[in-house]
Amino acid sequence: MNDAAPDTDFARALQEHLDAIVARDVARFEATLGADVVTVDGSGAVTRGTGAVLASHATWFSTPEPWTFRYEIVLVRETASAGFGLLRVTYEQGGALSRFLLSLLFMRDAYGAYKFVYDQNTPLVR
Repeated sequence: MNDAAPDTDFARALQEHLDAIVARDVARFEATLGADVVTVDGSGAVTRGTGAVLASHATWFSTPEPWTFRYEIVLVRETASAGFGLLRVTYEQGGALSRFLLSLLFMRDAYGAYKFVYDQNTPLVR
């Protein structure tokens, strides 16, 4: 289930970022990235730098084994300079199912656009 956030600049940026992931579209995903992106995966591994994050996502997007990324937006917060989204994600690949909370932080760039700068994945244990 994909719940829509309110129609704001940040909500549109968040939705475009998520749509790029679901579509596995590297160019579209790259357009959502800000400077000095950092990601923290469910095991605690940190990927630093926009180039490194883009490369890791390009590898993930091109994985030959099909995967699905379904999400529900749990919380959205927006200020004049930043936007935050908390998602409940269900990810499935090769019959393996995982659920996690995904925190996404966006900051406005020099042109006033919200760009993705940080995410952290927190596994949900059943």
